[in-house]
Amino acid sequence: MKGWHMYSEIQALKEKGFSIRQVSRLIRVSRNTIRKYWDMPPDEYAATLMCINKLSALSAYEPPVLHWLESYPCMSAAQVRDWLCEKYYVDAAERTVRRFVAGLREKHGIKKKDTPQREYEAVDELPMGFQLQMDFGVKTVRSAYSSRYTKLYVAAFSLSCSRYKWGIFQEKPFTSENLVRALYSCFEYMGGMPCQLVYDQDSILVVSENNGDIIHTHAFAAFLQETHLQTLVCRKSDPETKGKIEAVVRFIKGNFMENRLFMDLDIWNRSFEEWLDRTGNGRVHGTTKRKPCELFAEEQKCLLPLFGTPPEKNADSMSRTVRKDNTILYCSNRYSLPLGTFNTQKTVNLELVNERLKIFTITSDLLAEHQLCRDKGKLIKADSHRYERNQKVQERLEKAVSLLGEEFREYLTALCLSKPRYVKEQLALVVKTCESYGRETTLKAVWFCSEQELWSASDLANASAALSDRTPSPAATRLPVSDDKYHIDVQLRPLSVYAEAALEARQ
Repeated sequence: MKGWHMYSEIQALKEKGFSIRQVSRLIRVSRNTIRKYWDMPPDEYAATLMCINKLSALSAYEPPVLHWLESYPCMSAAQVRDWLCEKYYVDAAERTVRRFVAGLREKHGIKKKDTPQREYEAVDELPMGFQLQMDFGVKTVRSAYSSRYTKLYVAAFSLSCSRYKWGIFQEKPFTSENLVRALYSCFEYMGGMPCQLVYDQDSILVVSENNGDIIHTHAFAAFLQETHLQTLVCRKSDPETKGKIEAVVRFIKGNFMENRLFMDLDIWNRSFEEWLDRTGNGRVHGTTKRKPCELFAEEQKCLLPLFGTPPEKNADSMSRTVRKDNTILYCSNRYSLPLGTFNTQKTVNLELVNERLKIFTITSDLLAEHQLCRDKGKLIKADSHRYERNQKVQERLEKAVSLLGEEFREYLTALCLSKPRYVKEQLALVVKTCESYGRETTLKAVWFCSEQELWSASDLANASAALSDRTPSPAATRLPVSDDKYHIDVQLRPLSVYAEAALEARQ
């Protein structure tokens, strides 16, 4: 939609009281474009439109650009702009060049070199009651009571033979426990369970593909073990493997959720079940040419009886991303995790039970537990999640004592207490001093530093160096009195000489 038609539509919907976001959805134009023309008067828009429709300044360079595109069909607009700047010194805007190149491609039928397309094959219809496919979706909907928007998450399920559908919505991302309960609800709704379950490699289901030996999350693995379901996991980045449920999710988002106002989650789920009876399962399917509800009446007889019981609903559960400082955010507060969690767990699950916040891995292993804080902007940190500096200091101290001897323990302990932030460097310098000047000399320096209360490895090194210089033989330190070169006559001057020199310097 372009020109006066678009401008008229925007102004007409504005007069009817629609918001910018609603107008964007209705006429399929970006909100930035609508915001640009929202308060623009017709005269100003006419002048703007006239500038847009002017002949492009790049039209003079059409022959060389056309030659480049014909010679190199894969050439991008960014490269065309660079060549124009290099060869013709044309400094045009990127958007202008992009539009110019797109117009030339459309005018002369020049297509970019196509990337290899995947070949698809029609899948044979599966027997009744054999397979159930599931997938997730998310969409933002507007509240019925305010201008706010709510993000809703849906887990959708569909039988491959009859295309009979079911789903459930919630306001938070699904966890493994949420999904297991949803599966049991789906089986109860359908009156049985299939032989095989098809799903994607979602983090709440699959920990690792493991070269075909799939490792599932703890809760989902327990569910599979209890129900004895066969599984078919789609390969990574290959959603087409479960194309039927992909189409169902698009159908739900486009037909049921689009333009529907959100009031309450229970009302929303009840409305969804009514929609399933009316449209989702009550309308003739384009492939089977039958209504899913009619075909399901036949397929239901082939479903297996339900094994196992649904787990009890735990307290509020959600997921969070682990921050670099090994904390997670919850209700504007930071809660600590064990050191090293960030390097091994990028995402964790939370559960709120009796004012206690429990933090689990995606495989449902407990990581940490904190008392819930009702304030904001606080750091709730467990003592066990702190860096054990004292333990490291003690380990380094014991290592230094084992190298130097028990005689050094008292001095080294005082050294660690005086400089706790530089324990590693101080102990390393003590060891180096002992290696350089010998253990006996260093031990004498230790006694000297202890008497003088010099608690520094640098002072110890200086004292050891001084003691080592004093240790030469006494004969080598005496000056020969009989040698005349050690007897020098000093010239004597009267003080008046120095007074006159100072007076001259002042002048």
